[in-house]
Amino acid sequence: MSDTESVTTMTAESPPAILLAEDDPVTRMLMTRFLKKAGYEVDAVSDGAEAFDKMLKRYYPILVTDWEMPGMDGLGLCKAVRNMQLDGYVYALLLTARDGKEHIIAGLEAGADDYLTKPVHEAELIARLNAGRRILDLEHSLRAANQRNRILSITDALTGAFNRRYLMEQLPREVE
Repeated sequence: MSDTESVTTMTAESPPAILLAEDDPVTRMLMTRFLKKAGYEVDAVSDGAEAFDKMLKRYYPILVTDWEMPGMDGLGLCKAVRNMQLDGYVYALLLTARDGKEHIIAGLEAGADDYLTKPVHEAELIARLNAGRRILDLEHSLRAANQRNRILSITDALTGAFNRRYLMEQLPREVE
């Protein structure tokens, strides 16, 4: 990231966009409806491969994915998202009818941040997404603080001019 680029902005006034990957059309429609009612912008897709393609094109801070889907399942999608270089952290919520401890462990080890069994209770889903938003807000604050520290480390506090450290970093690039 260059010195003039800003950190991805996310405020409490604008809920983050959600990518919903759900193969069942009825569940997808119902979840999209109540997520939009809760104020979220929702892009819904029918499988993991399509969700992965959308993640390549746009940053979605929240991913809600079904475990069992044709092609790339929810576990594969979580693993793939964790291996991507993205603009920020992605909070991944895994939905499934599987409720055994071994399934919860497998889901979390695949990269999911949270796990919710179907049928999904609307209030519980919104509460878990609010917890995810808090994590995303913390991550955003950390990125902003790191960017401020980076700027402070390469500029003079009094004049704002670049210092020797900046020159030592930039000079080799300029010589090339």
